[in-house]
Amino acid sequence: MANVQVVTVRNMARHRYLVYLIIWLCIFFPVLYFKISDRPAPDNKTVNISENFALKYKRTVSRIDYNELTRVCNPPHMIKRGDEGDIGLLNNSITLQGVIILTRHGDRGPMNHVRNMADIDCSMEPDQEYNGYTKFLQNIFFNMSLQFLGPFHGYPLYPQQNNCSISQLTPIGVSQMLKLGRTLRSVYHPLLSVSNSDDIIIYSTKYRRTFQSALAFMYAVLSPDVLSKVTFKESDSYSYCFDHCACFNVNNLQMKIKQSSAKRLKSRRVVEKMLKRIHNIVHLMSSSVRVDPYLLRDSIMTYVCHGAPLPCYQDDCITHDNVKQLFNYIDWDLERYAKHGLLQKFGLLKSYGFALNIAMNLLKMVSESKPRLVLYSGHDLTAQYLLAAFGVLNAQTMSPHYASRLVFEVYRNNTFDTTYPGRDFYFRVIFNGKDVTQSVAFCKNRAGSWTDSSTYLCPIEYAIRFIHDDYFTIFNASNYKEACGIRS
Repeated sequence: MANVQVVTVRNMARHRYLVYLIIWLCIFFPVLYFKISDRPAPDNKTVNISENFALKYKRTVSRIDYNELTRVCNPPHMIKRGDEGDIGLLNNSITLQGVIILTRHGDRGPMNHVRNMADIDCSMEPDQEYNGYTKFLQNIFFNMSLQFLGPFHGYPLYPQQNNCSISQLTPIGVSQMLKLGRTLRSVYHPLLSVSNSDDIIIYSTKYRRTFQSALAFMYAVLSPDVLSKVTFKESDSYSYCFDHCACFNVNNLQMKIKQSSAKRLKSRRVVEKMLKRIHNIVHLMSSSVRVDPYLLRDSIMTYVCHGAPLPCYQDDCITHDNVKQLFNYIDWDLERYAKHGLLQKFGLLKSYGFALNIAMNLLKMVSESKPRLVLYSGHDLTAQYLLAAFGVLNAQTMSPHYASRLVFEVYRNNTFDTTYPGRDFYFRVIFNGKDVTQSVAFCKNRAGSWTDSSTYLCPIEYAIRFIHDDYFTIFNASNYKEACGIRS
């Protein structure tokens, strides 16, 4: 009988421990999921902003100044007005009809787990605009409906943590987008006079970093009352492919482009050896079998862009010179990557759905005089694919930094009277403040373009004709399915 009681007690203890374990797992795994997931927690308590929020994470620890290396980070003080809105002698004869803007999200944490990530401080010194933005977020969360955020209404409005989280926007990223929005507002606000929510379209890919970037950017561009009336729209794809995402030939082209990149790295044996060493130091649970220099740069930027000490592992440390060598190699490789013969074809297939959507908005600007402002909040590859499709191929366009912007300015000729609607409309393409219109494949050396000593404008009819009629000429195909090798 005593033995039976002992066994019974043991079984009860085991059952109790099992219940405790199940309860602990039920709590731990959801928390872990929402910590690493790029999707929001389902409840509406994702924002908790106090009056002193901006000062909460202020640190006194001094940062390392990497000087020239930070150019790849595009810190807020480097974001300035470029060629946007500067139309020189044409001011009196043309009117800005609308603007289409594609942005890359702001500064974020690394895409992979990197060494000492928990010790990297991704906070920033708050300024007046930063504090004003946090108060705006507090106001809309507690006093206003979040329905204008559409599919993003359950997302965190702001990256609250001061530590770098995998793939998540940082406070510095928010500051970049605020600065970019304020910069472009100073250019376009007096021209566009956007005050009606019907004049505005906002798209974002379904990631926290792009949504939060779009929200910060539009806050700096629009008045809060107008912004709160605009409904955000979501894209399922980082390339904005919409209804044209499945393409068989894309994988084949991508494989050939990657093979060329791998051959270039193998031709630089000393660099390859150094990159493998850096890869093993910076990445947790790393493997040196295959090293991607661009992914490695992304990880190193987590330290460089936030002034953190470079990591060490097993008495081996990454040095400042190692980082310079890595960045110099990528600069060298990008020059060759941009000249790859298949890159434009790859971009054309990846961006066809995006190009169609842009063409639709261009036509609406011409025929309906709205929208006046369209924003696409995306990624570096979003811009790279679209620019490649349009034939704007160089080292800068193939590697857009944080808070990059690609702007399409639409102009109407006030002095030209025609019976053919649309022929009196022109556009410019500006990438990170530099006018690249003359590099666009379907605008080069074309009659009908408007040119003077300071400005080159391309007729909108060229863009519409290219997207609807000539897009697949390079493939000897007449439509998307044929170019993709999709059988009906």
